[in-house]
Amino acid sequence: MKFFCLFLSLILHSTISSASEDWCYEIQTKSTATCKGPTKWTELVNATCGGKNQSPIDIKNAKFDSALIPFKFVGYDKELECTLSNNGHTAVLTPVGTETIEISAGGLSGTYSIAQLHFHWGNEGIKGSEHTLNGVRYPMELHIVHAKKTTRSEPSGGSTTSGSNAVLGFFFEEGATNSHYANLISGLSKIGSPGTTTTVSKVTLQDLIPVSKDLEVFYRYQGSLTTPSCAETVTWTLFSKPIKLDKSQIAAFYGNLKYSDGKNMGENFRPVQDLNERKITTSGIDVILPQTRYFLISLFVFYFTLVF
Repeated sequence: MKFFCLFLSLILHSTISSASEDWCYEIQTKSTATCKGPTKWTELVNATCGGKNQSPIDIKNAKFDSALIPFKFVGYDKELECTLSNNGHTAVLTPVGTETIEISAGGLSGTYSIAQLHFHWGNEGIKGSEHTLNGVRYPMELHIVHAKKTTRSEPSGGSTTSGSNAVLGFFFEEGATNSHYANLISGLSKIGSPGTTTTVSKVTLQDLIPVSKDLEVFYRYQGSLTTPSCAETVTWTLFSKPIKLDKSQIAAFYGNLKYSDGKNMGENFRPVQDLNERKITTSGIDVILPQTRYFLISLFVFYFTLVF
């Protein structure tokens, strides 16, 4: 499992990095003249950042889909040892060891094995989630990246085929101190410079995310990696229940990590992309009902005004 996880992580890193090593986030363009920010990612060689199915997006107007049953998580309850690294763009947490860590069901087309976890965040006074929910941006976002397990008739996890990757996305909001993140956040101080790595022990994935009952409501759409090469291979799942961290825990991300120019790593999120012809679905009927209720009330008020 150790080598399999590392192999998947390398595949994804290779895919992300194959476009060009001079891509960066908008905040970096202010100090690096040769760096291509998100508005110029479409110029990168071997990238598909100008495609019609790009991520992130604003999650809104979702349609209920009864096929979006709860996920089945395997290995998320195990205590893991992980590597934590600064890859120059974000903090990456990669499980190592022999444990099988997989997801299935949830409306997915198969079983997907974990590759890595990484984060996107803002800066002092700036919220930094990549996706937005009804136009609202959150302080941070976690992506748990998985690659589809293969059969002889299926593409590999490194394929450019739509759905070959499944990413679980979680929003963060400011709240009480989250003790489950203590080891991870402590490790951030050891990976300040790009290319540095440390070990984080006693990581249990299910403790990093909302409790089981809060994972039953989620949104689904087909999209892309949010960094070059922007490959349109991702089945995206965004959960509605945010994870809570306190203010100092959120600040630890932009306060400890550095970009290659030595400046604090902050605002490492891609702007929202056009939805185009794609559909957003949801597993939560409760998400749809308030919208329907508002529509019916509006109709009633309109009718009442005409009659009286």
